[in-house]
Amino acid sequence: MKKSLILLAVAVAFSSSSAFAGYKSAGCGLGALVFKDNNEWWAQTLAATTNGTSGNQTFGITTGTLECDANALISQMDKTKVFVEANKNAVSNDIARGEGETLTVISKIMNCQDSAAFSSALQKEYGTIFTGEQDSAESVTLRIFSVIDQSKGCQPLS
Repeated sequence: MKKSLILLAVAVAFSSSSAFAGYKSAGCGLGALVFKDNNEWWAQTLAATTNGTSGNQTFGITTGTLECDANALISQMDKTKVFVEANKNAVSNDIARGEGETLTVISKIMNCQDSAAFSSALQKEYGTIFTGEQDSAESVTLRIFSVIDQSKGCQPLS
């Protein structure tokens, strides 16, 4: 009985207001694809459960897949932080080399015209961006933004 009340409360919460304009009650993610054509409360509850238990919504938002609009829900800073968190070692290696796929992705997230200038600016400040093994994704992201802002290594795309 208690489980039924919790599911009902979740369904009512999702169906009464959606924080994601343009999305069904459960938002975007794998659940949005699986239950794409069904906006019934029970289907949206299952969609939300699918999104929550598989952890795919963040990936969908970051990449703009799984029925997610990559620009609708999170800022450039948040997108970069999520990406750095998922790829911290590769980001560190690519910044040290001054090139690589992760730098290309981050420069696109930040809407930079010149990925090479972006990568070069970060490479010059590697020791400022990565200060030790305990660097959090948030601190690395803040330092990336600071370096780019100070170096003018990113001219936003128009």
